[in-house]
Amino acid sequence: MKSNATSTTGGTSEEPHFFSVKETASYLRLCEKQVRRLISRGDLPAYRFGTALRIKRQDIESFTDNNRIGTG
Repeated sequence: MKSNATSTTGGTSEEPHFFSVKETASYLRLCEKQVRRLISRGDLPAYRFGTALRIKRQDIESFTDNNRIGTG
């Protein structure tokens, strides 16, 4: 049976749809400063909620797919 408990991100117990800069940096194995640079250059879309920047999981996945090197 699937749990509908909410987490600290306000969603369900599944992975969040939005990540913070810190979570994104950890996921991509980059520093937070590099993630902010990617956002400011327009390479990685982000959303501002008040003062907080959030990045959609699907945008992170698209970014990684678009920056793949090689074909194999």
